[in-house]
Amino acid sequence: MNNSITLTETKLTKNPHTKTTYIEQSKEVKEITEREHGLLTSDDTCKWFRRLGGVESKQMAYTKHGYLCNKLVSTSPDKKSKTVREFQFK
Repeated sequence: MNNSITLTETKLTKNPHTKTTYIEQSKEVKEITEREHGLLTSDDTCKWFRRLGGVESKQMAYTKHGYLCNKLVSTSPDKKSKTVREFQFK
C-alpha cells in the first residue's frame, strides 16, 4: 500500500510568564511513509519515552486507512518543551 502521509511537526517552548502556555518555535511539514508513521506512534516507542520521564499522548481517529493515530504530543521530562506531531492521511 503506497499511501501518502503528511506530518506537521510543531516545536513549542514554555512561556516563562505563565504556567500552562507554550510559544511556537518552529513548524515543519514533510511527507513520511507508513513505516515511519508506525515507528513514531507504536506503543513501544511511547512507553520508552514515558520511562525516560516524558509524557506521550496519542489521539486516535478513524481515517480512510483505518483506526490510526492522527496526533502525537510529546512533552519533555522537565516540562519546558513540547512537540506536537499531526498526521494527515491522503
